[in-house]
Amino acid sequence: MNQYFLTCPRGLEEVTSNQISKYIKDTPIIDKGGVSFKGDNLDMYMVNLHSRTGMHLLKKVLSFKINSIKELYSKIYDHSWDEIITPDKSFIIKTKTKSEIFNNSSFITLKVKDAIVDNIRSKTSSRPSIDKLNPDIRLFVIIHDNEVKIYVDSTGDPLFKRGYRSVVHKAALNEALAAGLIYLSNWDRKSPFYDIMCGSGTIPIEAAMMAYNIPSGVFRGQFAFQKWDDYDHTLWISLVCKAKDNIKIDYDIKINGSDFFQKNIDLAINSSKKMGIKNLYFDPLDIKDFKPFHDSGTIIINPPYGNRLGNQLVINKLYKQLGDLFKTECQGFDVYMFTGNLEAIKSVGLRSKKRIILRNGKIDCRLLYYPITTGKFT
Repeated sequence: MNQYFLTCPRGLEEVTSNQISKYIKDTPIIDKGGVSFKGDNLDMYMVNLHSRTGMHLLKKVLSFKINSIKELYSKIYDHSWDEIITPDKSFIIKTKTKSEIFNNSSFITLKVKDAIVDNIRSKTSSRPSIDKLNPDIRLFVIIHDNEVKIYVDSTGDPLFKRGYRSVVHKAALNEALAAGLIYLSNWDRKSPFYDIMCGSGTIPIEAAMMAYNIPSGVFRGQFAFQKWDDYDHTLWISLVCKAKDNIKIDYDIKINGSDFFQKNIDLAINSSKKMGIKNLYFDPLDIKDFKPFHDSGTIIINPPYGNRLGNQLVINKLYKQLGDLFKTECQGFDVYMFTGNLEAIKSVGLRSKKRIILRNGKIDCRLLYYPITTGKFT
């Protein structure tokens, strides 16, 4: 059995563990920034195909402790790298270090590369090449204090790159994070669903993929493990075909997205068409004109944080407008707002029942839950 680590956005570790648990034999263990588990190639294929909130599925190669750069080189050189990287393949190394002693990631990367290349050359009289754009093998080196862990990436491009976008909107929400927001909302995948500032449609599209049981990786062109020598093409194709057979489009589920900008709506419609989903509803609409078609349901919204709209007063006004809209038009709905502008939250004018700490890249964010009940608001 191999040891794996599935990275995910910070704050979504428990969600990620719960979501992948039905696709693997082992019980996932939650860690900072991801979950670990033991498994075989079948587990690895299943997680890459089905994980909605994961980013990279890493397979552990080796781990050890060191006290010097010389010891780092020696430990890596002693490993059987020719079993992973043959001379005809290319590779790349990414290093993350949190250590007072080994704090120069570029130098660490260089020494790891030298040790691997020297090892392979000593056994084969040849060496693999470095390819930063499209390597056959992707290695992750993670150093914490004096502990070193080296992984090979089975995913390649991060899992949030689903493959259904022809154009990526510059402000689009990460698909893995969007899926996490939906899980955290506890949406039942049956009741009406809205995103009234949907941008290029990430949240509604992810909601549709969940509701219709569309695997998150089914539209991707390639995974890194498909370049490995032990890649089982027959097994992989059988898993993909089975997953496609389990897709169930339910036209009674109403998923709606709206946005002020027509170009955003066009991007959302093009992505939904690429997926073959016909009952996703996208419309150009100003939030002041929003009125839900249903008496209850779930609304998830990711409003601007302020770095594109300008000063804080403008953002505060927008958030107050959203709060007023929730009070007057969304009674009976579970409303979730995801934002990285913690100051503007005060302008919403509603008391949140729940606040979940998350991160959007390097931005400290909150997912706020507003259950909008009937009655007067003050």
